[in-house]
Amino acid sequence: MKSLLPWFYVVAAFGSQSLYAAGASGQPEEGMVDYRQGDYFHAAQNLIKYNQASHDEPSNPLINYYLGRMRLYGYGLLKNNDLALRYLTKAGDQGLLIAEQWLAKYYLQINKPDLALNWFKKAAAQADYDAQMYSAAAYLFGYGTPKNPDAARRYYIDAARSGNVLAQYTLAMDFLSSRDGTNRKMGVIWLIKAADKGYAEAEYQLGELYAVGNGVARDPLKAEALLNQAAEKGVIPAQVALGKLFADPKGTRYDPKLALQWIKKAALSNDVEAEQTLASFYKEGKLVLVDETLAEEWQEKAKANLALKSNQIDTPLSLVAAWLSHDKSQDLAHTVYGLGGIYSAWNNKAALQENNYNPSPKMHRITRQELYKPEFVLVSPKEIPINDYFDFLAPTISGREAGTWSFPFYPIDFQIQALLDSQSPVLAEDTWQSPVDDGRTYPVITEEPANYFDDMTVGWQSKANFQQVLTYLYYRAILGDADAQFKLGQLYEYGIVVAKNMEQAIIYYELAALQQDVRAEYNLGVLYLKGKTATVNYQKGVDWMMDAAFKGNAYAQYALANIYENGLVDPSGVSIVAADHKQALAMLYLASANHYAEAQYQLAECLARENNGVLSVAARQNRTQLVNRLFQDAAKSGVADAILPAAFYEAMDSDPIKQKQAFSVAEEQARAGNSLAALLLGIMYERGIGAPSSQEDALYWYQQAVSNPVSDFILGTYSIVEDGMSSHPEKGRNLLEQSAKAGFSYANYNLAIVNKEQGMPFLSELDHARELGNSKAGLLLADYYLLQANDPDKMQQAREIYQHFADKGDRNAQLKLAFLYERGLGGPVNLEMAANWYTASAKQEQPVAQYLLATMYQLGKVATAPDYEQAKKWYGRSKTTYNPAAVALGFVFDTMDDNYAEAWDNYKLAADRGDALGQYNLGLIYEEGKGQPVDQLKAQSLYQSAALQGFSPAMAQLAGLYFQGINGQRDEEKALDWYKRSADLGNREANYQLGLFSETGVGMTLDFAKAVHYYQRAADLGDEKATLALARMYQYGLGVTKDLAHAALLYRSLAIGNNAYAQYQLAVFYYDGSLGQRLPDEGKKLLMLASSNGSIQANHRLLWMSAQLEQDHSFIEPVVVNALPEVDGQSADLMYLDALSQWNRGDELSSRTILNRLVNQFPYFTPAQWVIRKYSFFRLAK
Repeated sequence: MKSLLPWFYVVAAFGSQSLYAAGASGQPEEGMVDYRQGDYFHAAQNLIKYNQASHDEPSNPLINYYLGRMRLYGYGLLKNNDLALRYLTKAGDQGLLIAEQWLAKYYLQINKPDLALNWFKKAAAQADYDAQMYSAAAYLFGYGTPKNPDAARRYYIDAARSGNVLAQYTLAMDFLSSRDGTNRKMGVIWLIKAADKGYAEAEYQLGELYAVGNGVARDPLKAEALLNQAAEKGVIPAQVALGKLFADPKGTRYDPKLALQWIKKAALSNDVEAEQTLASFYKEGKLVLVDETLAEEWQEKAKANLALKSNQIDTPLSLVAAWLSHDKSQDLAHTVYGLGGIYSAWNNKAALQENNYNPSPKMHRITRQELYKPEFVLVSPKEIPINDYFDFLAPTISGREAGTWSFPFYPIDFQIQALLDSQSPVLAEDTWQSPVDDGRTYPVITEEPANYFDDMTVGWQSKANFQQVLTYLYYRAILGDADAQFKLGQLYEYGIVVAKNMEQAIIYYELAALQQDVRAEYNLGVLYLKGKTATVNYQKGVDWMMDAAFKGNAYAQYALANIYENGLVDPSGVSIVAADHKQALAMLYLASANHYAEAQYQLAECLARENNGVLSVAARQNRTQLVNRLFQDAAKSGVADAILPAAFYEAMDSDPIKQKQAFSVAEEQARAGNSLAALLLGIMYERGIGAPSSQEDALYWYQQAVSNPVSDFILGTYSIVEDGMSSHPEKGRNLLEQSAKAGFSYANYNLAIVNKEQGMPFLSELDHARELGNSKAGLLLADYYLLQANDPDKMQQAREIYQHFADKGDRNAQLKLAFLYERGLGGPVNLEMAANWYTASAKQEQPVAQYLLATMYQLGKVATAPDYEQAKKWYGRSKTTYNPAAVALGFVFDTMDDNYAEAWDNYKLAADRGDALGQYNLGLIYEEGKGQPVDQLKAQSLYQSAALQGFSPAMAQLAGLYFQGINGQRDEEKALDWYKRSADLGNREANYQLGLFSETGVGMTLDFAKAVHYYQRAADLGDEKATLALARMYQYGLGVTKDLAHAALLYRSLAIGNNAYAQYQLAVFYYDGSLGQRLPDEGKKLLMLASSNGSIQANHRLLWMSAQLEQDHSFIEPVVVNALPEVDGQSADLMYLDALSQWNRGDELSSRTILNRLVNQFPYFTPAQWVIRKYSFFRLAK
């Protein structure tokens, strides 16, 4: 054993690539992913392990940055500002922009502007325009460097090109100050750019140029507009200039009222020029009445402000801050150059203590079990989209028999029709006679003598009128008027006014057709197709119809659609036109596009009857929209059969007006005995569409509907679940079976659920529903298969089902398929495919997909680096409906941006909806005082809510508040209870605290063995304090057999991660030879390492050793003033607990100081006396 010790400790001091090769993957991705999702303890272990394993290779700057941030915030690593700065500096030296930005702001914070400028310049070289602007300001005003306008100009030129408006304005003013004409033109160009972006100073300066025509054409109106814009934004010189413009009596814009208003506004802002101008106005009576008193008052104010400004000393810092903040601040702390985060925004002093952990915010993790958990629950009828019902019922909704149609016809000439109407007995208007006229109830019948001439000329006026119209039509037809020829053809075809004569009709139609009258072509087609010609020629009819259709005639298109749909066979059985559904649909599309209502209705019916289950989600949505529009247009055009289908679609609309219209139609037709209308009315009552929700009314109307697959499914389901109906399981099953036999897939789905609940075979019903295109059934089946992960065939079947429905556009299938690709379930990991499917699902507003896509961007799984803007975008899209997204968005603002206001908003959104992580993270903001005062009561309330949901970190924080005292009120009993609950759930902090309580006897019986047990559990979870405590227990044999080798092993595990106290303890082992051989040289190396990592004890020992080597030097141990916890007024047991707590943090000096106070204040407190004896309490320097 002794021969191995030197090698063992050399490894501990300097690390070994070969030693860590077995424990490190050689790739840092795992640790960086852990960091980005807030798993800081695992991140620390993985990143430190990687750094050690690859110490001969250039380390990844992001790793150093992440380790620095963890050390800075105490997340996953004990808080250590020196180590944090070391890591962050290394990352900055490696060219990591975010590290350079942080270092620049850090050195500004500690008032080292020269070092700050050095880092800003490095960031500026990476095109960071904030850094470019700071560098320009530093050189302009000589802050942290001698003034150098040329160097400043280089930086603000770069920033101006990047679009920074202040840089553009500064560059413009620089050019305008030149005497060179070309430079002045460039100045105007840059000034216009800045003014166009709304920069007020640029608007003012450009307005002045337009006012005098300097470098631009003089334009008083444009000058006034620009000055007004700048003045409204508070630019005082613009207000003064505008006042003087309105005060000039010779100017075209003279307005005393406006002049006085602007000058007074500037004067009230303590502008000396405005105050002097206002004083002269009152003295000279210009624009106002003479008032010597007011004149003197304004003059005195001007003198006072002038003196104040002349005595004001502007420091380079105040000038830089004013310039960068557009004169809004003389301090950089509250600008983009302020450091922010824990250095300035955290108000809880305890959180700033070195060598402590701070509780970190958490994110939700979506697990495979959570995402794919099959939920065997009956689907409620009201959850099913109405269009799923309609699509299934569509073939039964039409009131027409299949194949029944007729050729549409054109109306005859309107004059002929009017004459015919005048003779119609139906339309004739008899003179009305009052039954009380002249006191007679019945008309008096009188006989008149016969008149032969009158009898022979009855109706001569009507005949004359007809003849006049015919003569006109003949005259126009002879002249070649196609319209007249068509109308004459109609009269001969129908035998109206003239004798029916098909040959004459054809002649006139053909004459019109020669002139491209498509109505005539259509009517010719009808004549031939009806066999009304002397020589029957069906093919000629088809040809005429086809010609008219392709010339855009809607009637012909509609007729051909029906011919293609049914086929055309002559009386002898010869096929003229073969049935062709695709051609029929094409003709219906053409006729519908020409707004023919019958075609619109028929096309809508055809599309609704087709199997929509084979369509993709997007195609189905498009088809639904088209069918809806077709039914609506047909109904509006008077197609009665379209009214009820149109009502189904109006019921699906989100517009309340359309919903009420649908309800009105459904109610009217249902009360008239229409079964499908009764079904629709039941659906609308159940869902509260167009009327208040009423399950009682819904069930009444469902029962009024004639039995059909949908009503059977609804009533069958409610007979089983007893929702408003008496329980009749057998009746319910029979109705579901009846519906399933008719092919309604949701009935198969519910039958599967019923069968499973009753212990019967259920997969066949579920699979049949899937085959019918039911994605809900398909996904449930796949989820069920996926649970059987030990069966590769089932896993493959599940993957194929997800793929099938994902390809069709089902957003839930896309989500689950993406998760398979991301996690490598059932196949290799494919992040590109995962991102593609997540994106497809997320674009359909699937909140979990949006969350997981955002997480991929956050973790850097979409590209080579994280994209936090995309992550924020997708988290933002789903945060209102999905709590984990709100929590994650808050987490990004909290941990990546140090933007605690935005973090608070998002955490609160989730917390208010009862999300445990949102409540916990919001509690941390209140407890740590992030960006706001510390509020323990609010933190306690939030932790309590999260703890009651079983969230162990919240339990530990709640316990800590009870133990430390909420606003001074301690409750050890509650603290211990919550710590135990949390520890039982595996919480690191709770286990550590219970170990400390067991070791000290605070809150529970002193028990070293239990202390070791709890410390071990916490150490296994990565807790350095617990590991230090455990090492001490083994070192001194407390609760375990004394084992220095095991203690050394524990110290070594911490020394690798730069734990200074562990390094110091290992060095002491070397010097003392506690494990055998003394190794002073190796000990010194470890002491130097510990000292560089902040160990005061190691530093003292090195100084003492140096003094021993140099005889002319002596060593006096310096007095160390530590920031000790407040112990005055504490009880002995709490002081004792604080002492050991400090020791576990690695601060042995503070611990001994507290113990000294304790034994002096409480000389009979036995545990402290015992510890002093047990730990060989002596001065280390000796």
